[in-house]
Amino acid sequence: MFVAKLQLNINIKPMLDNSVLIDFLLSKSKLNQYLQEAFEDYHHHKINAGDFVITLKKSNDKSLSINARMKSIFAEVPIAFTFAKSAGLFSIEGEGSIKINLEIQCEIDETFGFKTKSIMHNHSWYEGPVLHLGELSIPAETISNCVIAYMKESLLEKLDKRLEETADIKKMINEQLKLYATNYLVNRKPDLYFNGQLTEVQSSLFREDETDIHLDLWLEMSAKISDEPIAFEVQSTPVFFWAEEKKIKNSQKIDIELSYVGLAKLLMTEINGQEIGGKTFELNSIHIRNTSQLEIKAHVIEPIAGIITFTGMPYLAQAEQKIYLDNLDIDIDANNFIYKLSSPIIEKILRNQIIKLIPFDPLPHFKGYMTKIPQLQLYNNRISLIPSFSAFKIEHLQFGDKSLVCTLGLDDAELDVVV
Repeated sequence: MFVAKLQLNINIKPMLDNSVLIDFLLSKSKLNQYLQEAFEDYHHHKINAGDFVITLKKSNDKSLSINARMKSIFAEVPIAFTFAKSAGLFSIEGEGSIKINLEIQCEIDETFGFKTKSIMHNHSWYEGPVLHLGELSIPAETISNCVIAYMKESLLEKLDKRLEETADIKKMINEQLKLYATNYLVNRKPDLYFNGQLTEVQSSLFREDETDIHLDLWLEMSAKISDEPIAFEVQSTPVFFWAEEKKIKNSQKIDIELSYVGLAKLLMTEINGQEIGGKTFELNSIHIRNTSQLEIKAHVIEPIAGIITFTGMPYLAQAEQKIYLDNLDIDIDANNFIYKLSSPIIEKILRNQIIKLIPFDPLPHFKGYMTKIPQLQLYNNRISLIPSFSAFKIEHLQFGDKSLVCTLGLDDAELDVVV
C-alpha cells in the first residue's frame, strides 16, 4: 500500500508579456519517501529463482539519489532481499542488496494528459550475495535478474498510475480555461467587457535544485475589450508544445472591438444633451453602418426635428496615432418647413465642430478603458493578478462591416501578483 502522499506544490508568477508562469514543484524528499514506500510495499514477497527462494525485505538505505533532466526523473533505488536453498537436511540462507537505476519518462499529450513510463535500466550490487552458513556457488546474476523482472511486472504500472494521478495538469489547465473565459464588466453606459482566452501553453524541460524538481508551464492569453460578452468554448484546447526556455516579449497586444450598435450607444452618451455651437442637441437614436463609406444616421429631436446623416471615410494616420476623415458629407432631412429653413445653419455648425475634432485622438479614450481592466482572482481569491503597462499605441484600426476593430500594442506589459 502507498502511504506517502506525493503532492505537487504550485507557484504562480506573472511574466512581462501577460503570460502566466505556473511552476510545479516536486519535493525530492517527498519523492524519495514515496518511492521507498512503493518498493517497500513488496516486503516479504517471495520469488522463485530456480532452486532459490528469494524474499524481498526492507532496505536499510533510506537515501535515494534523485535527479531530473530533459523529460525524465532518475532515481537509484536500493532493493534488499534474502535468499534460501534447501540442501538435504539443511537450508542454506544468504542476503544481498542491489541498486536499480529507475527512469520515469514524463510526457504531456495534446489534451494535457500527464503520462509517465517507468523503466528499470541496469543495476549494480550494493552488497554482493553473502551466505550465513556454508559454502555454495551463488548465481548472482540469476538472483538479481529475477528480482528486477518481478519488480518490473508487479510495480511499474502501479507506480505510473499513481504519478499520473498526482500531476493532474489537465485539471489545472481546465480551471485556467474557465477563469479566462469569464467576461468582466469594465464600463457602464455603454457596457464594455474585458475577456481573455487561453491560447497557448508551453512547458519547459525539467530543471532541479537541491530540494525540488521543477516543471514550468507558461500560459499565454489573448485579451480583448468589447461591447458584447463573448461566449468562449471552455472545452476548446489551446496549443501545447515543449520549449527549452520561454522567449520573453516586451509588449503585448490587446484587441478592442466595438460593434456599430455599441459605438452608437457610445456616441449617444457623448453627444446627447451636449451644447454644440451654441445649440443643445437632444437625440432619439443613432444608427451606424458601413457601406462604401461610414454612415452615421442621427434621429434628432432638438435643435431641429429630423434625421442628420454623416458620411465619410475615416482612417488612421499610423505615425500620428490619430484618425482623419475624408469626404465628409452632412445631409439634414428636417420634418417641417421651418426646420428645413434652419438646416443650412445647423449643417454649418456641425461641419465646423467636426472639423475642429479632426484629427481625432482616440488614445485617451482607449486608455480610459485600459485602466478599468480588472484584477484577475485565482485560487479562491487567494492570489490577485493586477495588469499594468507603461505606454501603448494603435497598431491596427479598421472600420469593418459590423464593427470597429482596433489592436493596441502595450509596452512593458506586466501582471503584478498580490498574495
